[in-house]
Amino acid sequence: MENKIEQASIQHVEVFFNKAYLQIKAMSTDPNQELMYAFYVYKTGEVDAIEKSAYKKFDTHQLEIKAPGEYRVKVFAKNKNTGKVMTQSSKAVQYTMIKDY
Repeated sequence: MENKIEQASIQHVEVFFNKAYLQIKAMSTDPNQELMYAFYVYKTGEVDAIEKSAYKKFDTHQLEIKAPGEYRVKVFAKNKNTGKVMTQSSKAVQYTMIKDY
């Protein structure tokens, strides 16, 4: 009988703003599997990612945003044991700056 280990996957990517900081949280289907996470942040209208993080063991990321616009995040999760990489993109979130006159 073959013993198959179910691969974890990214279940959901939560993205929101806390003041001027874009907060990102990746939730996996199996938090017990050893995953490394990388986060690519995209601004609508830009071709390339405005921020690319290296792989790290933490499933959260924070980035200070300095310009208004619509942002989305692509999360990469790499299994430390198998090297398999999974991806999941977030929904876009809007950042608006309010200035006092």
